[in-house]
Amino acid sequence: MPTLEERVTRLEKDMDEQKKLRAAQDLDQSDFGQKLRVQHGLIQAIQKTQSEHTATLAQHGQRLDRLEGKVDRLEGKVDRLEGKVDRLEGKVDSIAGGVERIVGMLDTLIERDGER
Repeated sequence: MPTLEERVTRLEKDMDEQKKLRAAQDLDQSDFGQKLRVQHGLIQAIQKTQSEHTATLAQHGQRLDRLEGKVDRLEGKVDRLEGKVDRLEGKVDSIAGGVERIVGMLDTLIERDGER
């Protein structure tokens, strides 16, 4: 059976080892806590950024809706303008045909006058 002194020496060694283990455990817990705080900060930063991006997307959506309305109105105006241009081209073609007939009549008159 171990002597009292041997038992005390073994207990002192065990206590020293336990002390070292507790110190290592404290360091591990401190490191874990620090990492947890950093991750929490990152999550909050991501949340803020995502919120800002969501607001920006909403603004862009509103602007896009307004622009689509303006484009629709502009397309309507272009369609009406194309109709007016088509009618104008028809009138120009009609005038050109009339001018050709007048030139033809003048040519006929000039020829008749030249024959006299």
